[in-house]
Amino acid sequence: MAAAPFQQAALAEVLVRAQGRCKLTSGGYEVFNGHCTFKHKAAGGRDSFVVKLDDGTDFVFTGPNPQALQVETYSSIKNVRHNAKPNHDLFVWNDGEQRRLAVRLDQVQNPDARFDDASSKVTGGTLVGAAVGALIGGLIAGSSQSRAQEPARVGAPVSALQQLVGVRGASAERELTAKGYTYRGGDQIGDSSYTYWEQPRTDTCVAVRTTDGRYQAITYTEPARCR
Repeated sequence: MAAAPFQQAALAEVLVRAQGRCKLTSGGYEVFNGHCTFKHKAAGGRDSFVVKLDDGTDFVFTGPNPQALQVETYSSIKNVRHNAKPNHDLFVWNDGEQRRLAVRLDQVQNPDARFDDASSKVTGGTLVGAAVGALIGGLIAGSSQSRAQEPARVGAPVSALQQLVGVRGASAERELTAKGYTYRGGDQIGDSSYTYWEQPRTDTCVAVRTTDGRYQAITYTEPARCR
């Protein structure tokens, strides 16, 4: 009986697998602009679109068809508006603030590749015929657990939290808590407030600068700030 979930997962068909560029905005603020990977799968009458940003953030959109998608956020499951165009898809949802994830595909790969196959990649020109009918996407999110731990240099941005820059403080704090961060105190300096959070498992200290009610910067700081 325990094998049933694995048997069901094995039936999933990968329709599109590609590399591209993504831009994520939250509340009108740009929080990511760079490389990403994309995968579109279908199984059991449902479509799944998975986008992995280069900063380690993953988004998973699922639904009965590409025009009826949802995404699971820290607060609840949200409906997603999906606008598909040749070589370009847009996913829009509201999680307290409007979030927009734009995906532009550069290189579509063979979705059925096996270890023993010869190297094979589909060119961008094939994308229009192969991907327009089965395009694109992007959960929330969380950071990729398989990534190597980055050096905690004081003043350096915390890569796994950059998607929260531009988000309103109350909403962002809920996400920090859900990720396992522990609040350790704060300061008020000029027009900005600084809160200090202990990173889970590493005990590293992270500083969050908030101005006008929105997160403006998330960086590593001195360990003493969290004591």
